[in-house]
Amino acid sequence: MRTPIVPLLLISLSMVAGTSSIADPRQAIGRFETIASKCQYRLGSGSLQTCKVVQMDRKTATVTGVRFIGRGVVHGSSRHLTFVANAPDESIPLSCISGSCTLNKKRWTATVSSVAESKFDGRGVAEGLPQAWPVKGDCELSLKKLRCRARAMSGEILTGEAQL
Repeated sequence: MRTPIVPLLLISLSMVAGTSSIADPRQAIGRFETIASKCQYRLGSGSLQTCKVVQMDRKTATVTGVRFIGRGVVHGSSRHLTFVANAPDESIPLSCISGSCTLNKKRWTATVSSVAESKFDGRGVAEGLPQAWPVKGDCELSLKKLRCRARAMSGEILTGEAQL
């Protein structure tokens, strides 16, 4: 039985193209995580919540997820407030290798397009689906201070701030 050449050629090309994009360190994805010395966030008119952990997830060359993680209502549970930030004209302030990232810039600014809140129980299991909102806002890293602020279509203000 003869093997068609065109499908084999397409498979070969896709493997080569995929390998070259993964090997490019500028396109690497991953996560930076740190315990913040000072961290707080607020959802709309709700009370100011303290947080301890800050994560920055490099999704693409220009998109970063900035997550502020605090305690939930029940012991051991947690609440996450995630800002999705895009900086097309500026590089992301993370260097990532094998999924682990480090901060490589002291200053960075990005536009926020959406914010999501997630809740997890003491075992780390999600308590329902995340609530997400389309927003207009920004995230800024200045020296070691990270700040995100956004306004939802309803007028609600969502903020997160941490000293890294």
